[in-house]
Amino acid sequence: MVRSRLGVKLLGALCLLGVTASTWAAGPTPEDLLKIRPKLDGIELSHPTEAEIPHLKVEVVKSEKGSGYLLRDAKGRPIRRFFDTDGDRYIDVWSYFLDGQEVYREIDSNGNRKADQFRWFNSAGSKIGLDLNEDGRIDRWEQISPEEVSQEILQAVIHRDLARLQALLLTDSDLRELQLPNAEAVRLKERLSAVPEKFNSTVAALIGLNAKTQWMHVEFLPPQCIPADALGSGRDLYRYKNGTILYQNNGKADFMQTGELILVGRAWKLVDAPLPGHAPLEERHPDGGLPVGQDVVQIPEAIRPLLDKLREVDESIKNDNLSDPAAAVRYNLARAAVLEQIIAKTEQPAAQENWIKQLADCYSAAAQNSTENDGTAHRRLSELRQRVAKVGSSKLAGYVAYREISAEYTRKLMGKNVDVAKVQEEWRERLKEFVTEFPSAEDAPDALLQLGMASEFMGKEAEARNWYAKLAKEYPSSPLAKKGQGSLERLELEGKVLELSGPILGTQRPFDIQQLAGKVVIVYYWASWNGQCADDFAKLQTLVQNYKSQGLELVCVNLDNAQAEAVQFLQRHRIDATHLFQPGAMDSPLAVRYGILVLPNVFLVGRDGKVVSRSVQVAGLEDEIKKLIK
Repeated sequence: MVRSRLGVKLLGALCLLGVTASTWAAGPTPEDLLKIRPKLDGIELSHPTEAEIPHLKVEVVKSEKGSGYLLRDAKGRPIRRFFDTDGDRYIDVWSYFLDGQEVYREIDSNGNRKADQFRWFNSAGSKIGLDLNEDGRIDRWEQISPEEVSQEILQAVIHRDLARLQALLLTDSDLRELQLPNAEAVRLKERLSAVPEKFNSTVAALIGLNAKTQWMHVEFLPPQCIPADALGSGRDLYRYKNGTILYQNNGKADFMQTGELILVGRAWKLVDAPLPGHAPLEERHPDGGLPVGQDVVQIPEAIRPLLDKLREVDESIKNDNLSDPAAAVRYNLARAAVLEQIIAKTEQPAAQENWIKQLADCYSAAAQNSTENDGTAHRRLSELRQRVAKVGSSKLAGYVAYREISAEYTRKLMGKNVDVAKVQEEWRERLKEFVTEFPSAEDAPDALLQLGMASEFMGKEAEARNWYAKLAKEYPSSPLAKKGQGSLERLELEGKVLELSGPILGTQRPFDIQQLAGKVVIVYYWASWNGQCADDFAKLQTLVQNYKSQGLELVCVNLDNAQAEAVQFLQRHRIDATHLFQPGAMDSPLAVRYGILVLPNVFLVGRDGKVVSRSVQVAGLEDEIKKLIK
C-alpha cells in the first residue's frame, strides 16, 4: 500500500458522494469508492496501487442510525468509509484512513449534501474546522492546538492567503465568551484590526517562501493563566504571549513569530499577524496589555541583557550567506558564546536543557563547517558532551552525544587523503555505541538508519538488514520506521515483483508499472540537484533509442523538492521516459516504499515484472539488458 498526498478537488456531486443508494444499484465497486477524494488539500491517506485494487473488498455496514460502505484492503484494514447517518439514503460522513487508522473525516451536519465540518484524527492531529458558507474553505476552527495553529500560519504565509489566517483569528463572539474587561477587549480589537496590513508586510518580506518550504518545529514558553480576579474578567484567561516557528526554506532554517494566542473553548486563537524572525522570550505590553507582574514565566534579570545579545547575533546574519562555511562558523560560535553565558546564569534544569540543546547545535554546525586544521568547535562540543554526561539527563546526554559523533564523522570525511572505508567503519562503531547507550534518545531511529546505510556502503548487507529491521520493529512511531521497512524490502527485492505506482510528472494521471508487463524496464530514481543525472540521462537515452523496439522501457522517478525543478531539468535534458513525481522529495511515498536513501538508484525489471537487479550501475546496464531481450 503506497501513501498518497491527495490535493485534487472533486467535481460536482461526485466529490461529496451526494448520490442515493440506487445510483449504485449493484453496489459500488472499489474503483467507485476510490474516486471519492477529500475536499481539502494536503490530506495524507492510504491509496492502493492498481495491482492491489482487485484484492480490495467493499462491505455494507449498518447500525441503528444508518448504513454505508466500508472499503478494506487485502489485509482487512479499512481504507474508506462512507456512511449515511440519518437514513435519508444520502452519504453524510466521509472517512479516510492511513495504514488502517482513520486520519480525516468530512461531515454534512445540516443534511444539504455538502460537507461543512472537517476533522483530523490520530497521527494527522486533532483539528476540527467549520466551513460556514460551504465554499470548500475553513472559516472557523472549533478545535485546534497551538502546534496546528503554527502550521496553518506558515501555510497562510506561503500561499499569501489572508483568508486562511483570518480563520485562526479571535472573533467578536470569542471576546464575548471570554468576558474580558473593556480595556483588555479594546487592546485585542486594536491588534486584530491591524492584522491585514501586518500580514501583507510579512508576506512581502518573506516572498521567497514557496511550496517546498517545510514546517519543522514550533517553540513556546509555557502557557500563562491569568486569574479572573486579577484581570477583572468573568473567567481565567489562558494565553501564549508569542511563539517561534522554525521552518526550512531552500535548505536554510529560519524563524517566524506566531504572535499572541488565546484559548477559547478547545481552540487556540490568534490575536496578531505573524512576523519574520525569532520571537522574544519575554514581552512587556506597552500598548495597555497585561502587566509583566502577571506573567507565569519570569526571565531572570541577569539573563535579560544576554537575550538582547542573542537577538543581536541572530540579526547579524541577515546579510551573511550561511552557505559560506566561514560565515557559518562565525555565526554559530558567536551564538554559542552567548548561550554559554545564559546557561551559566540559568538555575532551572528544564530551562537549561533548552539552552544546552541550542548550544550543541551551534557547536555541531560550526564544527562541520570548520577547516581541517581548526578543531575549536569540535573540541568545545566534545567538552560539552562530557559536562552533560556528568550532570544532565540521559535524554539530553544522548542529544549532545549524537551531534558530537556526527560532527566528528563529517570532519573526517572532509580531510585530505581520506580513507573513506576506514572513516565509515569508525562511524559505524560509534553509531553502535550510541544506540546501545542511548536507546531512548530522540536520535536513536536516525542512528539506526545511518547504521543501515553505512553497512550497505561497506557491503555488509546482512548487518544492514538487521539495523533496518530493528528500526522498523522497535521504533514504529518514528517517521523513519517506514524508511527502515522500505530499505529492508529493497535489499530483498531481487526475484520479486516490483510494486511501483504514482502520478505522472506534471499531471494527475496515475501510472502503474504493471502497464509495462512483458517489457524490460529500467527504473531510475533521480533528482535535478544530483550532478550525476545529466550524464546518466545521456546514456539512458542511448539505451532507449537502441533497444526500445525490442521491448525496453524507461521509468524515471523524480525526488526533487518541487515538481518545477524536475520540469526545468527535463527541458534541458530531454529523455524518452515515463516520469513519476509525488511531493515529499526523499520522504515522498515513491522514495519511502523501497527505502531510496541515496541517488541515483537503479532497478532493472525483467519481462515477468520481477526485479533482476536492485544495484546495477548505469554503466553496466547494456550488458544486463542484452541478456533480457534475447
